[in-house]
Amino acid sequence: DAAHELRTPLAAIRATVEATISSKHTDNFAATAASALESIERQNHRLSQLVQDLLLLARMDRQEFTLTPTPTPIKGERGTTLKYIPCCLQDIIADLEEEIAALALEAEVNLTADIRSVEPLEVMGDYSQLYRLLFNLTSNAIHYTAAGGKVTIILENHHPWAMIHVVDTGIGIPTAELGRIFDRFYRVQTDRSRASGGAGLGLAIARRIAQAHHSTITVQSQLGKGSTFTVRLPLQKK
Repeated sequence: DAAHELRTPLAAIRATVEATISSKHTDNFAATAASALESIERQNHRLSQLVQDLLLLARMDRQEFTLTPTPTPIKGERGTTLKYIPCCLQDIIADLEEEIAALALEAEVNLTADIRSVEPLEVMGDYSQLYRLLFNLTSNAIHYTAAGGKVTIILENHHPWAMIHVVDTGIGIPTAELGRIFDRFYRVQTDRSRASGGAGLGLAIARRIAQAHHSTITVQSQLGKGSTFTVRLPLQKK
């Protein structure tokens, strides 16, 4: 599966380069070369992201991705541990909503956050990885929601748990496939996922991050009506 995902952007780069070389004696070679460089840059970004995701999953498989009570990351032969600090979920969602707004706007999807807790909800964990977990879930929801649809991030206090729901009005997931969506490289709709640049690793990474934070991700979905992904995180004891 990994070889297949790596082969696709490499083949695209090779085809682009060959087409550009064959046009080097034409009058519009400069324009063709400029367009080719832009295409290669996009494919290179996709390759880089794919390699980073594969390396992250490999570290998780070797159990190098665990929470450790230390104020700073420790780098060594066995990778980098996660910073074990109090993380405010309201802050993470606010940062996420701000950064991902452009993606929702481009997709013509209405993105909102529904914070249902007045008091700050804090969990012990790694801020950047919790952010990535929610980013993966929310970007997936946007990709699979048609223009005019909605994606809502809901935060609730169910002491001793914080509950985060990512709700969309998208295409939904067939019941028979619900058990496989967290598998690596698995896509519900391959063509659309590939067109958005996805390799089918986002949900696999999200689940492993959740596991490292002693958390769970569950999903409920109805075909044609949308999906709800729920993350349950243990609140910090006060």
